[in-house]
Amino acid sequence: MTSRTILISLLTAPALLAQEPLAVRTVAPSPATQARVYDLPGRTEPVEQARIFSRATGTVKERPVDIGDRVKAGDPLAVIDIPEIERELESAKASVDQAVARANIARSTANRSAGLAEAKAVSKEESEQREASAAELEAAVRVAKAEVSRLEELQKFGIVRAPFDGTVSGRRIDVGDFVRGDSSTTAEWAFQMMRINQLRFAVGATPDVALRLTPETEAAVRFTELPGRSFPAKVSRSSKSFDTATGTMRVELLLDNADFTLPAGLTGTVGFKLMPAPGTYLLPNNTLVLREGKSTVALVEDGKVKFIDVLPGRNLGPQMEVTSAELKAESQVIVSPNAMLRAGDPVNASPLVVAGK
Repeated sequence: MTSRTILISLLTAPALLAQEPLAVRTVAPSPATQARVYDLPGRTEPVEQARIFSRATGTVKERPVDIGDRVKAGDPLAVIDIPEIERELESAKASVDQAVARANIARSTANRSAGLAEAKAVSKEESEQREASAAELEAAVRVAKAEVSRLEELQKFGIVRAPFDGTVSGRRIDVGDFVRGDSSTTAEWAFQMMRINQLRFAVGATPDVALRLTPETEAAVRFTELPGRSFPAKVSRSSKSFDTATGTMRVELLLDNADFTLPAGLTGTVGFKLMPAPGTYLLPNNTLVLREGKSTVALVEDGKVKFIDVLPGRNLGPQMEVTSAELKAESQVIVSPNAMLRAGDPVNASPLVVAGK
């Protein structure tokens, strides 16, 4: 090699070592401004339900209702024959009469003794004893009357009544069955009732949906069994916490069911019409890159590559919703970034299209 060749090589080495900027195509993110419908599965539930137990022990004498019947609050569901209570009540009423008679005699005697004591005809001690005896017997009258009231209340328990307006959804007793009052086991309920003129629709909402729901959120519920129909619903309440097992929050909506079209326990789908979350943009699918297990996009800033983390949203076909606090409408996002690109690499960017246009 001649000295001239060596000199030329030394002069051109820095240029050869310098990295040539890579040509890339970029797009500008398009802010997601269109409301979209998010579908979640759920199930109808009665807005009010109860298991009804017998408070009285005895034999079922009448059962005027059955499953599917609609009843009003206070309507009789069953009549329990409780002869023991009836006999005890008769005895208690007789005891009241006896106690009243004794108390009247004692009061009359005490009043006479008080007059005689003033005339010094009887001692003061004797008068006070008769007054105390009269007061004791009058207290016995009150005790006897309280026992009558207690037994009358127990007698009322012989009629099992509906606690609210609703539909009988279950029954476990028939005429002739023996029932035990105030049972300690929940398995011995007599009737089950539901109020279904209004229904809850319960769903497990993922964080991206749950955190954006308000009572004003528009929603419509659909059921496979009722094609072509949708039922407007209103967000009622939520559990305000995410289940650690499922990662979802329980959200309840209210459905009007005045015509009793919908039964409780029916599965369906609710569609929430939601605006995109702040910082949500539309980008072509081929802008996303998976790096170290995270979804990222490559930006061009000051002629160099910069990677930022993004949260992917719904896939809308050629585009995808992504959310990031670092993404701006004027950002230059690299399309189909080269796998060899590294943060800080120099690039020559040329705009391709604007996402969403």
